[in-house]
Amino acid sequence: MHLTHRERQRLGFLVALWLLVTLLCAVAGPFGTNEALGFPGRTAYWAGVVALSILCSALAGRFVPDSPSRKLAFWSVFALVLATVIHGINSLVFARQAAGSLGYMITIVGATVLVANGLFYLARRGLAAPEPETETQPADPAAMFLRRLPLELRGPLVRIEAQDHYLNVVTAKGSALILMRLGEAVEALDGVRGLQTHRSHWVSLDAVTAHRRVQGRDVLVMSDGADVPVARGKREAAKEAGLF
Repeated sequence: MHLTHRERQRLGFLVALWLLVTLLCAVAGPFGTNEALGFPGRTAYWAGVVALSILCSALAGRFVPDSPSRKLAFWSVFALVLATVIHGINSLVFARQAAGSLGYMITIVGATVLVANGLFYLARRGLAAPEPETETQPADPAAMFLRRLPLELRGPLVRIEAQDHYLNVVTAKGSALILMRLGEAVEALDGVRGLQTHRSHWVSLDAVTAHRRVQGRDVLVMSDGADVPVARGKREAAKEAGLF
């Protein structure tokens, strides 16, 4: 699996954040860890807790709803669950008085989640900032999207298929997996001659070579030989695009 330059930057940011927060917590020794553990023990403990927090936040961020009110509800529940888990770990590792109260833990974790999301937001904006556009040469959405692929695979788009948290991007030169949601890809390709035919598939209109019916369902045959399904809710849009 190839990692694009932006994905390597994002991974480097998360690792740097993990190291910085781990070091700060190991030195400060919050929640009684300064009295309960020596510096090596505190470092190991906080490395695990911070890694768990960052990993859970990164994974949970993929399921955040679009509505601001739903986002608030989602992250509030997430902070409550994460605080309960960490409080349980503290109660097992330390004495009851060192573990602190659950209410205090919820407050601290809630503030941490708020700060972490702010940092993630700033990092995403910084890493995803588009290159300056000239007045005479507007940005090409397809070309901008293809920059996520290795140089040798950048060619005319054929199709995109969602696979778990990744996208299998197929071009005329091959295919590669990138860490991205299909909805984000469709938005990035706005203005390109393409169509989302299914919740897991996007196709380039120029790469569709045939249409056929299989057991009462519509299927598009692509230039790479793959069969791409057309959901019933997308059938009218596909017909309007001239695919059948």
